Amino acid sequence: MRVLAQNEQKVKLDVLNQKLLCLLSQNARFSYSTLAKQVKLSREAVKQRIQKMLEKKVLLGFQALIDPEKLGLASFHLFMQLDNPQQAEEVAINLVADQDVNALIRYQGQFDFEVAYLLKDLPGLNDKIKQLKNVRNYQLCFILDTIVSKTYPQCMYNFTLPEFQVSKDGSFNGQFKMLKEEKLKLDKFDLKILQALARNSRTSTMGLSLKLKLSIDAVIYRIKKLISAGIIREFRPTINYAALGYSVYCLFFRFKNFNKEKEAKFKQFVRQHKHFLWSVSCLGPYNNISYLIVKDTFEFHQAITEIREEFKDVLDFYESMLSFSEYKYTYFPEKLAN
Repeated sequence: MRVLAQNEQKVKLDVLNQKLLCLLSQNARFSYSTLAKQVKLSREAVKQRIQKMLEKKVLLGFQALIDPEKLGLASFHLFMQLDNPQQAEEVAINLVADQDVNALIRYQGQFDFEVAYLLKDLPGLNDKIKQLKNVRNYQLCFILDTIVSKTYPQCMYNFTLPEFQVSKDGSFNGQFKMLKEEKLKLDKFDLKILQALARNSRTSTMGLSLKLKLSIDAVIYRIKKLISAGIIREFRPTINYAALGYSVYCLFFRFKNFNKEKEAKFKQFVRQHKHFLWSVSCLGPYNNISYLIVKDTFEFHQAITEIREEFKDVLDFYESMLSFSEYKYTYFPEKLAN
């Protein structure tokens, strides 16, 4: 997940706000009291700091990370080059309105847009591609598995937070350690809960209770089931990296002689590297798509040089593009709740 909403002025965070972002990236539903205890501030001071980060557009909200596979959907990423770049805004408006599109990113580089679709099958994707206009060229990647997905990577701070226990603060933090990965048949209330938490993962159980006309206990029970089934993977903040002076690059990797041992080494490298924001294995012209977050081109050059040196025996090809802006990014296909 990456957000690049342009700000006129860059925001510099103090250590306490950095710690709050780090904690929220662990669980965006942590209560103000839980957060206050960890950063040694009052509950009201923490609430004011978070509100200030929202006002300055460092935080753009909070979302629930939902596993599309559990909803019977596959993730397809289409990188497309426009025939006429001057029509980019018109293309973007049409794609944002498409409820099957969960992400739309604008790039500087070989491609103009990355379009992420959540669809049931390849025929559905074929129909979507046929509907596209003003497309000169495109590359299609089918996501196989996620190697890493972060919201606040280690390159953005230089401290370590101590481990702590949370008890009944409304974050469901302990529930994520009790995964059963069971198959769960969803009804309309489950889908409405997923939709609401995808839009704002800090929505209170009381708020959901009033909205859905269910008891608070029923809402809590359903959220616990959605977590234990692996449908809700995380509650995370939506951080505007551009406001903090960071840039995000999209990287395509193609490997040669890539056996299981070398693949495992690459995955371990990615998980431990402080600049990787998101990385997935995929089918298509590339074996891997990754997003790197950096302060400047010097950091980017350092990271790329390290990757090329570490995997020179298997890296056949790589290409990079600079993320320019983000038009849409949601984890829940809205049409499922209609």
